[in-house]
Amino acid sequence: MYLQKTTIYLFLYSLMAVLFFFAIGQDALNGVIDFQFYADSLTYEQAYVDNNFSSVFEMVSVGNNYLGPLLLLEAVGGNRFLILLVNIFILFWAIKLVRKSKEPVHLGVAVFFLFLSPITFFSLISVNKEIISMLAMAFLVAWVRKKGVGYLLLCLLCSFFVRWQFTLFVILVFLSFSTLNFLRYRRYWYVGILLGALSIVYWLMLGFFSGVNNIAEIGGAENNGSGLYTQFIVLQNQGLYFLVFIPKALHAMYGLIFKVDQLFSPTNIYNDIVVMLHCIAAFLVFVLALFRGKLRLKDDLVFIAVIYCAVFVLSPIYAPRYFYPVFFLLCLVLSRPSLQPSPNLKAQD
Repeated sequence: MYLQKTTIYLFLYSLMAVLFFFAIGQDALNGVIDFQFYADSLTYEQAYVDNNFSSVFEMVSVGNNYLGPLLLLEAVGGNRFLILLVNIFILFWAIKLVRKSKEPVHLGVAVFFLFLSPITFFSLISVNKEIISMLAMAFLVAWVRKKGVGYLLLCLLCSFFVRWQFTLFVILVFLSFSTLNFLRYRRYWYVGILLGALSIVYWLMLGFFSGVNNIAEIGGAENNGSGLYTQFIVLQNQGLYFLVFIPKALHAMYGLIFKVDQLFSPTNIYNDIVVMLHCIAAFLVFVLALFRGKLRLKDDLVFIAVIYCAVFVLSPIYAPRYFYPVFFLLCLVLSRPSLQPSPNLKAQD
């Protein structure tokens, strides 16, 4: 009965997405009305129409990854309604994977928190990478619980369609849970060493990321913020990423809540309303999980979320939507009836 209610909620939610698509979504994507509920959807659609990529490898770069959206558009012939149906299918698939993984969560509660973010809803309407990242994370959750290599391979495949950082993250998660990791039962030590290693590697490869850094500097100059995020990047570029990781992660995921006044005078609907409301919802989930004592590294999903942040917080680009997979994981963590012991962690941790 409980599972049937969750399915009904998903169905009604999807129906709302279909109604929105026909009432507003199509006209917004066509530019008939000014309502930008998407981030890069039109960019992917234009790239699909232009067809300027001569190979799959040209679709992937340090700063951009068109692979997943373009392959999806190619599969459905660019039909927006079919994109909507595929995205709805992915949502159902991701939730089903969590259920099959035997992850001890109340699915209805998890879905409720997931639906608090407008990014969840608007990711169903048009082509994007957030919905693919949800599926990838669901495969990873299934792998952690069931250890089926097929789940890991499918997660790795999905990661190629999102961002190269996501692929790196999946590899790191595999190594973190592997017997090759002699610190797998000492997670605090492991995270500390990981952050130190990432600090050194990023500093040594700083020239490789010069293009992304330039984009971040332009964005920082156009932003009327406190300049704190820019200072984090300066310290990070000096090899001190391990020092600024926690405040930079919190800023990257939830910093927009300090600009909540933009909700009442938006200049960009997606950034000032959709992303803002997502940050508020994500912060609420984070705070509830924190005060309920659920944010512990002994929890596999929290551990995975920290590894994800360790990789993605390195990016100088300020994009809270990149951390939607962390929101997905914390929704699962928060929906547990009580803190569950990790099957991958021994008592000495």
